[in-house]
Amino acid sequence: MDLKQFLLQLRLDPAALWLIIALPLLGAFICGVFGRMLGRANVYLVACATVAGSFLLSLSAFLSVSPLEASQAVTMENAFSSGTIRYAFGHDFGTWFSAGTFRVNFGLLVDHLSGTLLLVITGVGFLIHLYSTSYMSHDDGYWRYFAYLNLFVAAMLTLVLADNLVLLFVGWEGVGMASYLLIGFWYSDTAKAWAGRKAFVTNRIGDFAFLIATFLVVLLVSAFNTQATGANFSMVGGNPETAQVRFREGLQQKGPVVFQGLETMANALHVTAEKAQGGVSLETPISEGPLAGRTFGGVLTVALLLFLLGAAGKSAQFPLYVWLPDAMAGPTPVSALIHAATMVTAGVYLFSRMSFLLVLSPTAMVTVAIIGTITSLLAALIAFAQDDIKKVLAYSTVSQLGIMFMGVGMGIFWAAVLHLVTHAFFKACLFLGAGSVMHGNADETDIKKLGGVRHEMKQTWFTFLVATLAITGIVPLSGFFSKDAIFHGIHHNHLHGYEWASGAIYYVGLLIAACTAFYMSRVYLLTFEGKRSPEAKIPHAHESDWRMTAPLWILAFLSVVALFQALPLMPGRGGVMQPVMENFLGPVFSSAERIAARGGEVALDHSVPSFIDYLKAWLVALAGGATAGFMYLKYFPSRVGQPAPAFARSVRRFTQNKFYVDEAYEFLVIRPVKNVSAILYKLVDTLLIDTVAVRGTAWVTARLGSALRYVQTGDAQAYAAVMALALLGGAVYALILVMK
Repeated sequence: MDLKQFLLQLRLDPAALWLIIALPLLGAFICGVFGRMLGRANVYLVACATVAGSFLLSLSAFLSVSPLEASQAVTMENAFSSGTIRYAFGHDFGTWFSAGTFRVNFGLLVDHLSGTLLLVITGVGFLIHLYSTSYMSHDDGYWRYFAYLNLFVAAMLTLVLADNLVLLFVGWEGVGMASYLLIGFWYSDTAKAWAGRKAFVTNRIGDFAFLIATFLVVLLVSAFNTQATGANFSMVGGNPETAQVRFREGLQQKGPVVFQGLETMANALHVTAEKAQGGVSLETPISEGPLAGRTFGGVLTVALLLFLLGAAGKSAQFPLYVWLPDAMAGPTPVSALIHAATMVTAGVYLFSRMSFLLVLSPTAMVTVAIIGTITSLLAALIAFAQDDIKKVLAYSTVSQLGIMFMGVGMGIFWAAVLHLVTHAFFKACLFLGAGSVMHGNADETDIKKLGGVRHEMKQTWFTFLVATLAITGIVPLSGFFSKDAIFHGIHHNHLHGYEWASGAIYYVGLLIAACTAFYMSRVYLLTFEGKRSPEAKIPHAHESDWRMTAPLWILAFLSVVALFQALPLMPGRGGVMQPVMENFLGPVFSSAERIAARGGEVALDHSVPSFIDYLKAWLVALAGGATAGFMYLKYFPSRVGQPAPAFARSVRRFTQNKFYVDEAYEFLVIRPVKNVSAILYKLVDTLLIDTVAVRGTAWVTARLGSALRYVQTGDAQAYAAVMALALLGGAVYALILVMK
C-alpha cells in the first residue's frame, strides 16, 4: 500500500465529526462524576486518552481536506448555490431548533481553516494534559481540574467545527464557562475566585454584543432575501434566477446564520449603486422591517463592530483586555491552554471565518486594526515593568493577539492565522516553561528573586530560550516569519478612505516588535542568567520530571519547524511563489479576495517580503534584545545600591500599576454602577417593593382582619340581633322611599 492509498483510507466519515467533540465531553463527564472513585491514575488516563483520541480524529479530518494531489480533493455541496466547495466537508445533523420561519441546524464543517485549528487545539491540548498529570499531582482536586480541562477542549472544538453563528456561540459561551471554572479553580482563595469572576463578567459584555450582532445579521439576511434581484446573483455563478432560487431554498433548509449562506450573500452584494445594475448594493436602503431606512452597508458595519466588541472580550482586546492578566490566578497549565493556544484566539478565528463580510466594510476593518494596535502597544509597555513571570507572559499574550487583530483588520488573513498557530506553540512553551520554573523553585514567580536557573534546570532553560527567541523574532524561528508576514501585509495593503492606516500601523508595529524583544529578553535574563538571588525561597532549584519536560521539547521543536509554513515554496498567481500557509488557506479566503478585488474598497497585496524587509525586522528584534541585555547585564548591575532618579521611579510605578486602567474602570464604571445599584436597592427594592408593596399589603390585610375579627363572635343571639337590625334598617329605608 502506497502513501496515497494509506491517506485515503484515513479519511474521516463526515457523519462521525461529532465524535471529535464527544470524546473530551465524555472525558469531562467521567472525570467529573466518577473521578473521586477512579483515583488519580485512571483520571489521568481518561482525560489524556479522550483528548488523544480527539486529536487522531482531527488528524483524520485534516488529512481528508488536505490531499497530496488536487485530484483527490474532497468536495461538499453548497446548500446556497449551485456550486460545490472544494477542500471541505461537513455534515448536517438536522434541525436543532426553529421558531416561525427562523431555524438553526446542528451542522459541523471542516475546511483548511477549521482543520488547522483542530490540530492546534487537540495537539497542544494533549501536551498540556500530559504536563498537568505531573504539575497537579499533589492537588486534591485533580479530578475536578481534569473534568474542567476536558470540558474546555470540547467547547473549543464546538466553536471551531460549527458551520453557523449560533452553534459557534454555544462553543463561545462554553469556553467562557470553562475558563471561569479553571481560573477560579482554587476558589477557597478569595483573590483567585475574584479573578475568575472578573473574567466571567468582562466576557459577558462582549457576549451580549455578539448576540446583538447575530440578530442584526439575521435581519440583514432577511432583508437581502426580500430585496435582492437576479442582478445580484449573476456574480454568484450559473443562471442568476436559478442561483436566487437555490439561495432561498438554502435559507429554508439551513437558516440564515450558516456561514455558507453569509458567504453567498457577500458575493451577491454590490459595493456601490453604480455597479448594482438594478440589484441590491451596500448603499441600498432596507425597505421594510425593524431596520427600514438603514442601508445594507451601514447595518453590516454596525454588526461587524459589535462582533469586534464580542471578540475583544474573548481575545482580550482594548477595552476588555483587563481580565486576562488576572486570569493568571489559575493553575499555570490553564494559562498555557486558554490564554496562549485556544480561547483567546477565538476572536481572530471569528473574523477569519467571516472575512468575506469584513472586506465589505473598510470602516470595520480599520477599526479592528486600530483596536489591535492600541491593545498591542499598551500591553507591551505594561509588560516592561511586571516582575511576576506569568504576568509578563500574560501581557505578552495580549500584545501578540493585538498583532493578529492588526493583520485581520488590514486584510492579511492568512498571516494572522499563521501567527495564531506559531504563537500557540511558542507561547504554550513559555507558559509551561514558567510553570516548570515555579515547580522547581517552590512556586516562586518573582523574576527578580530567581536568577541562575539555567544551571539547575537545563531542559527548561533551553526550551524557554528557544521559545523566547521565537516570540522575539530571531531568524530562523517561526515567530520571525509569521510576525513579519503580518507587518509586510499591513504595509502594502490599503483600505479605501483610510490609506493613512497602512503606514501608521506598520511603524507602530515595528515599535511593538522592539518592545516585545525587550521585555521577553528581560524576563529570560532575570530568570535564567546571572547568579541566584539570595531572596529566593529555596537555595537550589530542581528540574521537572519527563511529563513536564517532554511537552516543552515538543513545543520548542514546533516553534522552529513551523517556519516552513511561512516560506514561499508553493506556486501561486502568475507563477509567483507563495508562502505555504497562504496557498493552503487560499480556498478559505478566496471569496474575501474576490470581493475585495471586485469592489475596490480593499487593495490586497500578495507580494513576499524582500531581503530588506526581513533585515529590517531582524534588526528591530536585535535592537530590543540588545538594549535589554545591556541594561540588565551591565547597566543595572553596575548601579546596585544607588537610588534610581525620581522620574524613573515614577514612570516605573505608573507602568507597574498598568497605567491605572483598572482604577479608571473602578472610578468611571464600577463605582457609578454600584452607587446606582445601591440607590435602586434602597429606594425601589427596599422601600417601594419590600416596604410599600409587600409589607404594606400585608399590614393592611392584617389590620383589616383584626377589625373584622370582632364581628365574628360565634354568638347566635348576637348574629340574630344583627340580622334583625339589618331587616329593620331595610324596612325603614324602603318606607322612606315610598313616602317620598
